[in-house]
Amino acid sequence: MKVTSLVFAVLISLSINLNAKPFELIGRVSSIQGFPIPNTTVQIKENNRVVGQTRTNNFGEYKLPISKTGSFKLIAGNQNKFFHPMEIEEFKFNKVNQFKQNFTLTIDKQVLQEECARLRESYRHMVHNSKNMSYKRAFINRFPKNGIEMELFFSPLVHEVNLKKEAKRYIQTVFRNNFTGRNTYIILFIRFAQRTDMRIAGKNTKKFYENSIPIINANKEILYKELENTDEKYTLKFFIWMFSGGAYGEKKMMPSFDYLAEKYPKVYTLMAKSFETYIQEK
Repeated sequence: MKVTSLVFAVLISLSINLNAKPFELIGRVSSIQGFPIPNTTVQIKENNRVVGQTRTNNFGEYKLPISKTGSFKLIAGNQNKFFHPMEIEEFKFNKVNQFKQNFTLTIDKQVLQEECARLRESYRHMVHNSKNMSYKRAFINRFPKNGIEMELFFSPLVHEVNLKKEAKRYIQTVFRNNFTGRNTYIILFIRFAQRTDMRIAGKNTKKFYENSIPIINANKEILYKELENTDEKYTLKFFIWMFSGGAYGEKKMMPSFDYLAEKYPKVYTLMAKSFETYIQEK
């Protein structure tokens, strides 16, 4: 009888635990302007020691397991180049449950102003020395490297000093005929794509995407050759960027790259894998 009671109690306990919400902290990190901030840290600290850490996903969302109850410090955006971190000095985890905490980060005005000044200066040197390729390369290297930078530099939503009045001119310059070679463009797109998701893109990021797609479509084999030597995780991120902008199919992957499947099986397989991931995340 005692054994039966014990087994019954264990089963009830297991049932309760299975139905209970996980012991974790969830939330979202974004800017005051509403931009989701991807790939930024969220930390739990106890006595100035990090006891839990994670990074936000493409949508600025995070999920962080909690190992114990108590009072802790929370920090979001630590060492983020363009934003001041946000701290919560005392956050209490008092029971086994799921806790939610969103963070809204403010822009570091000094960093934004310095970066925009450098880009503006690089652009001016390039225009005044149009035949010098080194100035073009310098400008490309200064150009925004992801969607967050694109919107911080060019968006009218950002009231701090930026390049919003020059946004159209800058993007038109990058995509001007014969501005740069095909390989340079492909490398630029791959670099930009690795940290950009078009599902949360702003106006200027969408312009960049729209201008890049015709170049990609005209140079598919050059793209595949470049991706052959690229780390698998970055290749997957690149294709997520392509699909998330809507140019390569929604419910079914467009067959325009199928002719390269036999010659570049590894890259084509990664493309198909990215599409499946994209569909699952939608």
